[in-house]
Amino acid sequence: MKNSILFIILSVCLLSCQHTGDSSTTKDSTIETIPVFSNYTAELPFSAFVDTIELIPLETTEENLIGEITRLIFNDGKYYIRSTNSMQNEKLFVFNENGNYIRKIGNKGVGPGEYIRFHDFTIASNNHIVLADYQQLLHFDPEGKFLYTTKSEFPRAEGDFALFEILPTKDHAYLGVPLFPQKHLLVKVNDDGSKLDFFFDPGEKEILKSQFLKTWRGLVPTDSCYYLIYSFCDTIYSISSDMQKIASSYYIDYTPKKLPDIPVDPKDDCLSWEKKLNRLDDYLITSSIGVGDDFLYIGITDKAYKGYLSLYSKRSKKILTAKKLVDDMYLQGNVIPVTAKRIPHNMDGNDIIWEVEPSILLDGYQQLSTAEQEVLKQKYPAWYKVCSSLKEDDNPVLLRIKVKDF
Repeated sequence: MKNSILFIILSVCLLSCQHTGDSSTTKDSTIETIPVFSNYTAELPFSAFVDTIELIPLETTEENLIGEITRLIFNDGKYYIRSTNSMQNEKLFVFNENGNYIRKIGNKGVGPGEYIRFHDFTIASNNHIVLADYQQLLHFDPEGKFLYTTKSEFPRAEGDFALFEILPTKDHAYLGVPLFPQKHLLVKVNDDGSKLDFFFDPGEKEILKSQFLKTWRGLVPTDSCYYLIYSFCDTIYSISSDMQKIASSYYIDYTPKKLPDIPVDPKDDCLSWEKKLNRLDDYLITSSIGVGDDFLYIGITDKAYKGYLSLYSKRSKKILTAKKLVDDMYLQGNVIPVTAKRIPHNMDGNDIIWEVEPSILLDGYQQLSTAEQEVLKQKYPAWYKVCSSLKEDDNPVLLRIKVKDF
């Protein structure tokens, strides 16, 4: 279980694209600091940060059973979802805006349009769906028809070509995080595979640590720039849209459970690194980030693999951090725990999209009295319709959360 999560979840001046140095254990006083546990509470009510929440139940069939959702993109009225079962058997499903199943894209194999193991996907400006597979990118049209393959041979010094995260750029290329970086944490890949540009070298120690653990979501796009955080790092970097400038934008202060500066040996692997971590009483690391116009969120994991969600208002500088969310708006009193495997890690614009198991909503609904269920029906008919028809073994339900100004 631990190894599985390790794999999955596997200064400030203007920096050049060949930046070097350890940024995970030092803080520059000029960047914005987010002291995530300065306003910690075990339970955070929806009303503290939620404007509205829309439920999207994902239709369940024998063909589209969903395990863990690692990437979700909403595009042109459809939800594109990469699903795995314990990191294996990755599939790409498409649902409409109401959660009705449409199709699966691609198949495992070695033939045209088939993938060995795709780690991530994105949707380009031309609406082509692009799967990041081993040493290649597979391109499909919006209907799921295979178009062509972009093959790129990584220089041997950079390891085998596989992108753990991938995003489209404005100049018809792709920005990615290598699965096993050797020197650089980012690579830009031309659409035709003719050129690979490697950049952002944070130093040998940081590169080594980034291979021991992967974040759920560490590379996120906004209209103005990209944001990046890598494993065991406390700094969120901003990357200009032309990828010519990298700057440190936010420092995440995990006091009193900040991860100390642990020596890293080039011979270390995931197991030896885990042994070093196990000697600590406790620590906190970033598992995911999301950036909106007025806020950002940070998904956090501790030594015991407990999850926390922290929200930071860019305007008010207010911080909200908790390990449980309490519904005081819809299913009154229902508790939604944040876990290491169920930390928010997808957004659509300014909306957080978070999957929850049907059992969580069912528990909340069934705890309501008959009179309270009637109130739910009258006040929030869409919630009532979903919750009253759910089954325990259904696919996850998506929560589309609109965050209010807090």
